[in-house]
Amino acid sequence: MTFEQIRALITSRMVDFTGIDQTRIDYPNQKEVFTTPATGLWCRLNIQHATAFMAGMADRPHTRKPGQISIQCFARVRTGIKAINELADALEAHFAYWQAGDLECMEASQVVAGEFEDFYQINVNIRFRAG
Repeated sequence: MTFEQIRALITSRMVDFTGIDQTRIDYPNQKEVFTTPATGLWCRLNIQHATAFMAGMADRPHTRKPGQISIQCFARVRTGIKAINELADALEAHFAYWQAGDLECMEASQVVAGEFEDFYQINVNIRFRAG
């Protein structure tokens, strides 16, 4: 499985997510400039690849490509954490243990990043492996 195939599958899965309007999701290196919404929640999708490794040998070497999907979720400070927690929970339910072809997502974790520049942030991290 190629890195482009991995990106396409993960991005497609994020596009299928109905827990937040698609205009509120910042995708990697998209053609249009993303404008942070003035109110409400928004997200940023990141795909972080780890070191690939040889997983087997048959007629040719078989490579496994692990990594992590990291979805940064943002809320304005002083707006409470219920809505952002519910968004993070919905993203976890949408991605955890999902599989498409040779791409397999595993468990999801939520990491509170806290407050920075008028936003409260929670990261939803989902490990994956491909190949």
